[in-house]
Amino acid sequence: MIYQKIMEEYHLIHKTSAGILVRSKSEAIIVHALYTNQIPFRYECALPLASTTIYPDFTIRHPRTGETFYWEHFGMMGDPDYSQKAFSRMQLYNSNGIIPSIHLITTFETLEYPLNHETIEKIVKEYFL
Repeated sequence: MIYQKIMEEYHLIHKTSAGILVRSKSEAIIVHALYTNQIPFRYECALPLASTTIYPDFTIRHPRTGETFYWEHFGMMGDPDYSQKAFSRMQLYNSNGIIPSIHLITTFETLEYPLNHETIEKIVKEYFL
């Protein structure tokens, strides 16, 4: 019961096929794609940067090369405050040498334009298979 309250407090409410809890349905779909393709990943693992520590949605180890990739899913881009924070976070990555489309994968959605399984599968295949 205490564990459930803690997870709800952090909004980790969606149980995935890998048995971990995540914040959104889209993150659950990403977990499913990574897990079923046997791509090693961690969810919200600490990443110390020069000025701060952040927690990328996914830290992924490429199964063949061993390179580290980060995947941030920005799921509320229709909210101006949220989108401003998302762009600030991307700038933080960039200023620390983690460049979008090279070692930083980003996905975005709004209520009108939700992320779908097909897009996630294409990204997983392009980067890791």
